[in-house]
Amino acid sequence: MIIPQAVRRDQHQARLALKSAEAAFETQIVKGTNCSPFEAGIITEKAKEVFGIGEHAEGRVLLDGQMVFFAVASDAAPGQAIEACKKVRIVLTHLDRDDDLEVQKKHGASHKRRQQMMRMAVEAQEQGALLTQEDLALILDCDVRTIRKDIQAARGMGITIPTRGTVRDIGPGISHKRRAIELWLSGKEALEVARHLNHSLRAVERYIQTFCRVVYAQREMRHILKTALVVGISVAASTTYWELHCDLVKADKAYQARLDEILSIGQVHWNVADGKKNPLLTLKPLVRGPR
Repeated sequence: MIIPQAVRRDQHQARLALKSAEAAFETQIVKGTNCSPFEAGIITEKAKEVFGIGEHAEGRVLLDGQMVFFAVASDAAPGQAIEACKKVRIVLTHLDRDDDLEVQKKHGASHKRRQQMMRMAVEAQEQGALLTQEDLALILDCDVRTIRKDIQAARGMGITIPTRGTVRDIGPGISHKRRAIELWLSGKEALEVARHLNHSLRAVERYIQTFCRVVYAQREMRHILKTALVVGISVAASTTYWELHCDLVKADKAYQARLDEILSIGQVHWNVADGKKNPLLTLKPLVRGPR
């Protein structure tokens, strides 16, 4: 029997496909669980999704100091056993070389750890998960009691570190970013804010610039998702900054005196970069509060 060249080529490509890691995994599932090849294919696809493989890896390239971690989803019911809770794959910045080393040099290792805790807990929350005290102790290689003391110390500065326990017990509270902005708006210079919170000056300056950029961009575009895209932050972070602006406009007359300065800083970034970015969205305005 003569096999046409086109058929032979298809057979050759099919054999190559069978040698892939996916095919090997599916074969192992079929042999090990006695399920059908169709069911094995579904299991393989779900595994790729969970572990961020193949097409599911898009946007998940890790940067220096980042790590992948699985944490309990933020919408998991309180009181539910950890093993029964939905888990979420998240990316955490375990180490920010510039910020963390600056804090360690100026304030010591304990304050470096607290900054890492705050950053990672907020990153997890913005990705739909909540770290537990045990998670943070594992990541930072310390005792849970140390984490608990750090959380209490942060609370003494008016900051809530959003772990599963604190959010479930006392609500979302105030993030370290919002607290830094509030201190700056109260009249403190960025360096004073950094000293007060034991943060790096670089981090505090970044919070201030981001806040100003969000306020200006949101007033221009009137859509929180577009604002988040052009500023380059999460929707949750963008919402936090904008809600702070709205709250202060309504409740703090002194804030109006700072508004021109805020808009001036935001406009510089808008003219240089933010205003030139196209979020490629045709969405209706989505905004709360005053312009």
